Amino acid sequence: MQKWIFVAASTYILMGCSLMQRSHESGYSNEYSSQPSSATQYYSNKRSQDVNLAKQELAIPLSRPLTETEQLRLSYKLRLNKLEKSLSTSEEKKQYYQLKPYFKNDIERIRFLKQPNTVARKRWVNNRGIKTNSSKFSDEVSRLIESNDISIGMNKKAVRESWGEPDYIEVAGNEIYGNERWNYLKVTSTPEGYKKENRIIYFEYSRVAGWESKAQ
Repeated sequence: MQKWIFVAASTYILMGCSLMQRSHESGYSNEYSSQPSSATQYYSNKRSQDVNLAKQELAIPLSRPLTETEQLRLSYKLRLNKLEKSLSTSEEKKQYYQLKPYFKNDIERIRFLKQPNTVARKRWVNNRGIKTNSSKFSDEVSRLIESNDISIGMNKKAVRESWGEPDYIEVAGNEIYGNERWNYLKVTSTPEGYKKENRIIYFEYSRVAGWESKAQ
């Protein structure tokens, strides 16, 4: 019997997990709870929280000095988070969050967002031959589908091929961000007899971020 465990790239928990929080619209937003005594203190607090959040997203420990590589990764993440927050229109957000899973890394995402408008960004993607066609799966994903399994980073089409249509879907915030929780209600055979379980898949930006199983 397959053992279902919760897996997360960082510490992903839908509807309230700090790592998946992006903006009020995304459904993953945090308020800065502390009341700063001055403008300088406010921005200092905000910077510290932004840095800590970026470290958590990158799975970098908060309590030790960073290596040169970690410092570089952190600087890219902070820059990307700032650019993501600067997206002001629904068209910009929809375009970016639909494409985000297909970029190789944060550097590509930053270069994309540095383009002046949606037309220039579309041209930038086309010129670099970034593939967004998910109709064909890699050999590794194809093997997972054949064994009715899933993995971190799988897109929704691959999950449907492997597990079928979910019984119901919960969306966190604006649907353009692709932050969802898919619920599968299953009846499985065990040595103690049949039991019901709820298998849950968590998505961030339309990619699998983790999953778990709960007995009914």
